[in-house]
Amino acid sequence: MRARRRALSQEEQRRASLAVLERVRAFAPYREARSVMAYMACRGELDLSPVLLDALAQGKTLLLPRCEAPGIMTARRVTDLSQLAAGAYGLMEPAQCCAVFPPEEINLIFVPGTAFDALGGRLGQGGGYYDRFLARTKALRAGVCHDFALIARVPAQAHDMRMDCIFTPGGMRCTGGQPNEHRRT
Repeated sequence: MRARRRALSQEEQRRASLAVLERVRAFAPYREARSVMAYMACRGELDLSPVLLDALAQGKTLLLPRCEAPGIMTARRVTDLSQLAAGAYGLMEPAQCCAVFPPEEINLIFVPGTAFDALGGRLGQGGGYYDRFLARTKALRAGVCHDFALIARVPAQAHDMRMDCIFTPGGMRCTGGQPNEHRRT
């Protein structure tokens, strides 16, 4: 999956990002969200820059992850993308001066993944950063990937957090899986 997404041309990546932006804009939970956490794409992940800019333009509280220590991630408030700098693993992250935002106050989180399945299973990068972070929030979880990365089944363990929905350039789907135990009903 990683090789396949890195093989996409810049134009293919751009079109995919714009298609996801249109799906996100039509998504009622996004329109209603006051706080939105997303990510800065790397290594061929689906680029959410158009969504980040839209969230800022809509006056939403935009949050991006920052790796604080091995396996530990925080959500930091960003008011302008110029507040980002290269951080852990060479990822663009909010600067240390950006305020930490409480996970329990986040409305919607866009989560990257190497692959997802129809039940909301996610195959990440293997560090467990998102699984640990998602266990601390009741935010709606939206996986984001290229169409080819939505597969029949990803390997999952009990601690792996499931997504509530998945966005791809070709569509958006609710997962139909069982909600995580800590989620509000």
